[in-house]
Amino acid sequence: MKNASEYEFLSNLEKKVWDWLVKNKIPFDTEQTMLAPAREMGSAIVDFVLPNNIILRVMGSYYHSGLKAEARDDFGKERLLNLGYIVVDLHEENLTDEKIENTMQKALRGEESLR
Repeated sequence: MKNASEYEFLSNLEKKVWDWLVKNKIPFDTEQTMLAPAREMGSAIVDFVLPNNIILRVMGSYYHSGLKAEARDDFGKERLLNLGYIVVDLHEENLTDEKIENTMQKALRGEESLR
C-alpha cells in the first residue's frame, strides 16, 4: 500500500490516520461514496471503511465546524447507523501525536474518544 503522502486528496489529518492504519496493518478502503452517487443530495463520502462495518470519519475543524456542517455530519451519520454501520468520528483534537494511539485503539473497537 502506498504512503499517505502520495495522495493529494487526503487532508493532513486523514494522512495521519492512513499512516497509523498502515503501520498497524489494519485493512481499509478510503474515500468511499455511500448512500447516493457522489455530490448528490444525501450522499456521504466516508474517509475510511474498516472490516466489521466500521466507518471512520476524520472531523477536522475547518470542514466540520458550524451549524450547517454539523447538521450535514449528523444527518449522514444517522443514515449510516440506520444501515448497520458503526460510525466513529475522529475529531482533530484527538488526533494529536499524544492522543492518536488511544483514539485509534478505541476506534477499532467502534468507540469514540470524548472531545
